[in-house]
Amino acid sequence: MPVVDALTRTLSTLVHPLELLVAWTLVHLHSALTALGLDPAGGAAWGLAIVGLVVVVKVLLVPLVVVQVRGMRAMRAASPEIRRIQERYRGKTDPASRDAARREQQELMSRTGANPLAGCLPVLVQAPVLFALYSVLSGIGRQVPVGALTGDLVREADAAALLGAPLSGSLTAALGGAGGLAGVLVPAVLIVVMYAAQVLTQRLSARSNPPADPTNPMARQQGVLMLVLPAVSAVVSVGFPVGVVLYWATSSLWGLGQQLVVGRLLTGTGAGEDVGGPATSAPATAGPRGGQRPQPRRGGTRRGRRG
Repeated sequence: MPVVDALTRTLSTLVHPLELLVAWTLVHLHSALTALGLDPAGGAAWGLAIVGLVVVVKVLLVPLVVVQVRGMRAMRAASPEIRRIQERYRGKTDPASRDAARREQQELMSRTGANPLAGCLPVLVQAPVLFALYSVLSGIGRQVPVGALTGDLVREADAAALLGAPLSGSLTAALGGAGGLAGVLVPAVLIVVMYAAQVLTQRLSARSNPPADPTNPMARQQGVLMLVLPAVSAVVSVGFPVGVVLYWATSSLWGLGQQLVVGRLLTGTGAGEDVGGPATSAPATAGPRGGQRPQPRRGGTRRGRRG
């Protein structure tokens, strides 16, 4: 499609510096793996290089994940007050009330450091990397060298296969007859893994976040997006090179594990202090008040234990 091709070329021009960085990282990871004894022309070396690229990107995103956790903690702490503001202005649809409610919520978030968009930062930053990787790997199938990925390496990577599926091939091409059975099964399994990991991550994220107001239209839209976005990712990845799908599936699995850790940080020990202050527990037994005689335990007997 001319429009899609033109858009792809424009985006490729914008992220070309990132493409050079992705190609450089991929080549050096591949060189390190071949130094360990892997076949330089094999799919294992190129596939593990892509997995290593995921690790590099995710490690670089750790500072943003820290910001994400802090923002979500602040949101949990501010959520009771946000609900009180929503209740106070419920049913008031005049412009003055809407402005007042919005202003109070903004002041609250500014005071507490809460940021409802904090969880989107890692995704937004990683999106250009995913597009750059797509451009590099799709260029391998067209024999297009990029930066450190020279012509010889491009031909080597183009011939590499992961469990029999060409890394530069796609599920769409395999269904058309290119790549054989492995060309269908490998990307299909990766897409299923990616979809399942994204759905589980969304559900865990929903548990970690403050409970949404069911009457809020934005909350309902967010619930729909939680179901739609993984499905869209799965459908779109049908036309992606196997190498890109491998990156996406690995990244989704990493995101699932990361969400498990974030969930523990938010709802585990100490989370109660963020939500509603430190919890207080009643003593197990209360001592006698002044001037009162201690009462015998209920169920006690004067006799000793029966033999």
